[in-house]
Amino acid sequence: MTDTPPRASLTIRRVDQSDAPALTALYRRAYQTAADDGFPSSMVDIEAETVSSWLERDATTIIAETADGEPTGTVRLLEERDVPYAERLAVHPDWQGQGVGSHLMDQLESIASEKGYDRLQLSTYTGHPFLLEWYRERGYEQTNTQEIADRPYDMCSMEKSL
Repeated sequence: MTDTPPRASLTIRRVDQSDAPALTALYRRAYQTAADDGFPSSMVDIEAETVSSWLERDATTIIAETADGEPTGTVRLLEERDVPYAERLAVHPDWQGQGVGSHLMDQLESIASEKGYDRLQLSTYTGHPFLLEWYRERGYEQTNTQEIADRPYDMCSMEKSL
């Protein structure tokens, strides 16, 4: 018997207000892993009310979940700028390294393309142990680096043609 690839066993859908508690828990768990690696984030203490307010804004948030509804990852597309922006990619620690983030980004890039955009932007930390290289492998190119004075890493802006 072979294992079913996680990508094939997950459903990706757009979120609604009822997903705020599950997203809150997902953000806390996923960003705690980054904080443990030296990349502190207020997301480890995020409240459901805050997440709910994000869902009221004009943005597209998608979630990956198992057949029984367990959230495994999420990402959001903001369209407040000339070029859409991917943010808040979060993968549950139990699912990291299994293609969930790639599956979510594939879907988000498709959504942006279907909306008529030809590029997608995002930001990540220059010193992160794998994200900068992971985004490069996905076709994102570094466009700018902003120094963060009180941190041992900088913020890197990246962009990909769709």
